[in-house]
Amino acid sequence: MPPDPCPALADAAPGDACDAGPNFVLGALDANCNCVGVQCTTDLDFVYQSDNVDQLTFELYTQGSSILVQSGGGFLNGDGSEATCLPDGCFYLVVEDGGNDGVVGGGYKLQINSAQRLIDNSHDAFGNGGFTSGQYSQIEGGEGFCLPVGTDRLIFTSCDKLDWKTSPCGGEYVVANDNLAVNAQWNSNPAAASNFTSGYQMWWYNPNGGYSFKRTQYHSTPNGLAASMTRACHFKLNSWSGNQLAQNVVYNAKVRGIINGDFLNAIWGPACRLMVSDAAAQCPRTKLNDIPGDPYFSCGGTRAVGSNVLVHARAVRRMLANCTWQNAKRYQFRFRTDDNNPVYTVVKTANTYFVNTTGLICGSTYDVDVRVSFETSGTNWCAPNGAAPWGDVCLLTISCPPVNGGNQNMAEDASTGSAQLRMYPNPNRGDQLMLSLESVEEGVQTVSVDILDAFGKRVSARTIAVNDGFLNTVLELNPGSGPGQALAAGMYMVNITAGEQMYTERLVIQP
Repeated sequence: MPPDPCPALADAAPGDACDAGPNFVLGALDANCNCVGVQCTTDLDFVYQSDNVDQLTFELYTQGSSILVQSGGGFLNGDGSEATCLPDGCFYLVVEDGGNDGVVGGGYKLQINSAQRLIDNSHDAFGNGGFTSGQYSQIEGGEGFCLPVGTDRLIFTSCDKLDWKTSPCGGEYVVANDNLAVNAQWNSNPAAASNFTSGYQMWWYNPNGGYSFKRTQYHSTPNGLAASMTRACHFKLNSWSGNQLAQNVVYNAKVRGIINGDFLNAIWGPACRLMVSDAAAQCPRTKLNDIPGDPYFSCGGTRAVGSNVLVHARAVRRMLANCTWQNAKRYQFRFRTDDNNPVYTVVKTANTYFVNTTGLICGSTYDVDVRVSFETSGTNWCAPNGAAPWGDVCLLTISCPPVNGGNQNMAEDASTGSAQLRMYPNPNRGDQLMLSLESVEEGVQTVSVDILDAFGKRVSARTIAVNDGFLNTVLELNPGSGPGQALAAGMYMVNITAGEQMYTERLVIQP
């Protein structure tokens, strides 16, 4: 019989979990059988959508082991969240439903401070996704996530898109943000060695288990596009044999870069939701334009009554059987207030994607959603799989007095009428906020940016340099992982002071 590796401890061996005492979330026996604790480095939120019937619990384990690191949950009444934390490392999540039948109309997310999603198994307003059956929900093969999270991710218009097509005429391209270090490995000489060892890997998995597939593309991988330093960012759906993505299943998608065969420390970026649905692709939903940096950004914006400032929706098109794209012919915009009754609707033709805000009440904030028709008459509004045709709701604030010009959340300098503030995206996921301020008065070298919560408490204060009379910057709303360093979901006021001028805008942080 081999000697007992830890004779002072019953049935124990190096690597076993142990109680490291207060302030630690993880303990393990080292080679000398001493219990070594690891402190938290990252604050997490387990966000749940319960069925008000059964207990919903979660457990977090170190990847490749059965060492329990954190757990929580219980009888969860309604929707909410529970805070937890983890040290750096790799982990997997197990969610259990006490009734062994899933959560009808519900699900969960695990995310970093209401910002970066590690696993998204939420159930949306259109009936997609969620933990809807069975006793356990976890990624296949005991896989999970690593902390810290990588920086590679899907581009904005590929993230959370639930109407990807594979037919007719083949799959669409899911696109990752290009990584400058990966770009640098591309060589215009097709035979260059670096073209065969650098690129990206994308991972699709079902949060409820049963499907997990990774596909690697190097600079040398043909995918139907011309060779370039960003070709490897484009993954054509179901262009591979076996492991096909199924129709109408909500997956998570992540990406990581590869440089000279190294998967960048094996760290994946944040998760996005993705669903292939040929039926939904024939009737895509739309919403007010929410693409960061787009000149027609509108979701969460501010507009003036009677001005020429326009509200834009995302353009919609579908592919016909002859492999040509058809643009939507009609867009209907619906404006509602807290009582949920439509107060204003308007139909516009294709290739405009906007509505003037004349007819709305200044000083009011509206819920705005949009639907489309592929008929010139607009008699039938496109409804994917027979569901409601309206897309996601965006907030739109109608300002008074009028503000001249621009397209994104503007505030005007009352004394000169020249300075314009742009702040987007708004609503925001709690990660990055883009700010630009034009025509700052002469002599002002810095601008103060204060963010206040709903109780008037200052939760963030920044001082930003002005360059040649302009401010153009990106604020990191989640600069670190310590307590109080990220904005929770809710309403905030952003106060910007530039010399004698002050601008105030409302900021909405959504989970």
